[in-house]
Amino acid sequence: MSMKIVIAGGTGFIGTCLKKRFEAQGDLVFIVSRQPQYASWNLDELIGVLENSDVLINLAGRNINCRYTEKNKQQILDSRLNTTKRLQEVVDKCKNSPRLWVNASASAIYASCDNPATEFSENFANDFLGQVVKRWENLFFAGEMTRTRRIALRTAVVLGRDGGALTPLFTLTRAGLGGKTGSGEQMFSWIHIEDYFRVIQYCIENEQLHGVINCTSPEPVTNKEFMKSLRNTIGIPFGLPAPEFLVRLGARLIGTEPDLILNSSNFVPEVLLKSGFEFKYPRIDMAFRDLLKK
Repeated sequence: MSMKIVIAGGTGFIGTCLKKRFEAQGDLVFIVSRQPQYASWNLDELIGVLENSDVLINLAGRNINCRYTEKNKQQILDSRLNTTKRLQEVVDKCKNSPRLWVNASASAIYASCDNPATEFSENFANDFLGQVVKRWENLFFAGEMTRTRRIALRTAVVLGRDGGALTPLFTLTRAGLGGKTGSGEQMFSWIHIEDYFRVIQYCIENEQLHGVINCTSPEPVTNKEFMKSLRNTIGIPFGLPAPEFLVRLGARLIGTEPDLILNSSNFVPEVLLKSGFEFKYPRIDMAFRDLLKK
């Protein structure tokens, strides 16, 4: 039976992929965006879109790939809190609200550590992004929602063919610049876009799932391992490394934060694995072979 899916902030790489996959299986997908060809954030229009829907997926939020000026930090925070508040207001006003609300969240909530974090870890980061995620999740789970099941999906870097993080890394590697970044020992958590879709589908089908869920492959790798696997897959024998001082200089030149590349992201999907979810692409070499095949 087909579903009515609403994707808020769904015009980017992930939202576009989800729309294509849901529509391919016969579901009806509505996108909420500030772009004029989609449903707007107007209260009355949102109520009309969300009424009698099956699933709400909220991906809205300013891209974190920028310099963390005070203005940008405020926009990163406000874009997440304000859209979540608006959706809460709309869900509360619906007579037949969505059965499931999946809200984007992030691994930035976890502090860097040697052991991979799980949903039950309490070693949280106190930096800017860590605080953003904590406030975002606290708001999302605030208040009672008797008709709508809620899941905060703490998502790793999503790898896909048609955009996202893999495209610039592929280009750099083809140009011989695909060596380790910094020490290369920082951990990198990731997930194939197909498994990301399958995780959401699994959350829809398994009504016992709720709360925080880590959406990441079960096998995080070091930056050095990640780049080596990428080079091996496309047949590039060598990649120039990028020392930390060059990463910090280059990040300033292109207007982003070097810690997005240099910091570790090390977490695993304990809830999914214990509930029986099976990844199609659990290892990075498997993911690259699929994503980079001609």
